[in-house]
This record gives sequence, C-alpha cells and structure tokens, in this order.
Amino acid sequence: MIVRIDFTAVPQHDVILPPLSSKVVKNLILSSKLLPSLSKLVESRAKNKPIFISNLGRGGKRLFSTGNPIHVKAGEELNFFISFPYYDSFYSELSSGVFETGYGKFYIDVEQVFILDPNKLKDVEVDGKNFLVKFLTPALLSSKVLLPPVLREKYKGVNVGYSLIPSVGLLVAYAYRVYRALLGDTSNGEYDVKAYKLGVLGNALSRVLGYDLSPLTVIIGKDDKGRERVTRGFVGWMEFDIVYKKLKRAVAKYLLLSSFLGIGKSRGIGFGEVEVELKPIR
Repeated sequence: MIVRIDFTAVPQHDVILPPLSSKVVKNLILSSKLLPSLSKLVESRAKNKPIFISNLGRGGKRLFSTGNPIHVKAGEELNFFISFPYYDSFYSELSSGVFETGYGKFYIDVEQVFILDPNKLKDVEVDGKNFLVKFLTPALLSSKVLLPPVLREKYKGVNVGYSLIPSVGLLVAYAYRVYRALLGDTSNGEYDVKAYKLGVLGNALSRVLGYDLSPLTVIIGKDDKGRERVTRGFVGWMEFDIVYKKLKRAVAKYLLLSSFLGIGKSRGIGFGEVEVELKPIR
C-alpha cells in the first residue's frame, strides 16, 4: 500500500526559500522532525525510489526558482505532500507544531491522509475514457529508457539530456518503473525488458489527442565552486488514448499511481509531480 499525507506549512517570519522549496520538507525528515523512518529512503541512492516529496505550494502553484529568489511572508499558508510505502508506525511519527529548519521556522500541520492499495487500480473502468496527464512541476524524462536492455550498457555514457516533448511510450515506461519500485527491487533484467516492451507498445498503440507543453529551466542549487546548477524539463498537459484494451488497463494502473509518486527522475525533490485522470470521451 502507499500513503500520501497532505500538510500545511506556515512560516513564522519572512523567509527566502531555497530554489527547490522541497528542500524545506526534506530537511524536516532528515532532522527527524517529521516521519524520521523515511530518512534512509530519502538518503538512498537507489534508482526509482518509491517516494515523492513535493515542493511547497502557494495559491495552487508549486514554488521553485526559474531565476528569481522565492520570498514568502510570515503567516502565508503553504502546502506540500509526501507519498511513500505504508509502514505501521507512520501515524505515531506525525505531529503538529513549530519546527526549526535550515530555512527558517515553520508551523507544520497535517491536513489529510490517503492510503491506497495499488491492486485496486486494476479494477478502474477505462472504457470510453482518455488519459489526461497534467505536469505540475517539470518532468525529467530521458529517452534512453526506451533503449533495448541489451544496448543499455553500450550507450550508458551517452548524455542525451531530458526530453521536452514526451512520447506516450516514454511516460508508460517511467510509470511502470515507479510501480515496480513500490513492489520491490527494480534491478532485475526481467523488469527492464517489460519496461522496454511497454514503452514500444505505448508508442505503437496510442494516439495523442491534444497537448500543451512548455519547456522550463529550473535552478536546483549551486555546485561546490558556487556556480549555479540548473536542469530543464517540461510542464503542461497531454491527452491520449491507448487503443488496445488489455494494454490500456495496465497503463491505467501504472499512470494513476503516478498521481501519488510522480513520474521521471528527481521525484524525491519535487520534480515530475503529475495529476492523472481518466477523462470521459465526448
């Protein structure tokens, strides 16, 4: 099962947030003020970790820097969420109060808790519906995940960057990888083959019905020499259909889970936040 917890965060004084405001949330976890049992997962270097830490949000928009500092006044209500695999003691690790972070003092309160059994997603009705995926924060998707597994090692050192116009197959392959991570280890050749096949089938058996995507460059911090570090992804929305019913059911399960765990790389710092819905065909 997977847990999503929504929080509010209110700064106790005027603050300048880090370029990725998710670092405030990450600081709370690593300093054992919030859900300390997640620390090992947050610090893990494993690929496709089953955790999502959102950026702070204000007025329906996530806060991250594209060039200018992010100023927040004392008393402004912000929000964020964390999604992770269920564990028994997580309720006892939730508390409300004023907490000191490396970025100022914040009053943190729990808004709501969702618990989802991924197995129930296989029963979602997909007939007469399209997929609508909204990319709320820049998604970082590398087209290299569509390489056949036998060629992956050969091109391991080739840096292709991130795709700014994603294919359906690319979304499906990434969503499957996160789904597998939730269930266990993904360092398995069998899973690589299935992710590749799903990517190929997703491209071959889909039709894109509409999209509005924009590239976006985001500041992620500074390197050890004080130079600005940036990355580039895309935001917007994409609507598509999968025309083969068996594949469509599988894709629905993987993509709907992405509303909890995000899609693509660097989900643990708030990239790739998505809302996925099955939209009735008109």
